[in-house]
Amino acid sequence: MMSENTAETEIFGAWGAVLPDLSRAQLAVVGSDGQFAVIHRIADDQWQTLAFAYDEESARRIAELIRAMTPMPDHLRIGGTGIQTGQDTDHPGVEWVVATAVVEDADPIVRITGPGTHRLWVVPSTDGEVLGLLNPDGDPHELAEFTSVDGADAFIAMIDALFALQGSRGFAEGPAERS
Repeated sequence: MMSENTAETEIFGAWGAVLPDLSRAQLAVVGSDGQFAVIHRIADDQWQTLAFAYDEESARRIAELIRAMTPMPDHLRIGGTGIQTGQDTDHPGVEWVVATAVVEDADPIVRITGPGTHRLWVVPSTDGEVLGLLNPDGDPHELAEFTSVDGADAFIAMIDALFALQGSRGFAEGPAERS
């Protein structure tokens, strides 16, 4: 977890959802004292750091992508249950793809690709030592490094839960400052 004795923590985004096991979970992208992290908690447990963003720009981009992607009515999810899924394939891990704007069309491919796409990809390195969060089509491309397989899998479960809300979020917060 990030340092607890800092005066100000900037919240770039925060979301809540119910996981498949019916537990309430929260996810936030935060920054404090030059450290930027994706944090998570279930019920009233302590916050846990899932990943460290490389810099403030990356942290802001993670929050922007989650905020833009998860309420979209159509999305494509590539991968299995966790980050270690498909390690021997051309597309390991889990990726979500959505259109940058809602497109009314009978063809789901057109609805998902729209005028452009947003993508978020949780991916292991070839040696499995680095667990990354990528923005394949954007800048910055490399956003964060997960602290563990469990951390990456918790992020995947939370993003899946946010997509399951189909735009009707339990709650979401935009950029804010808290002391």
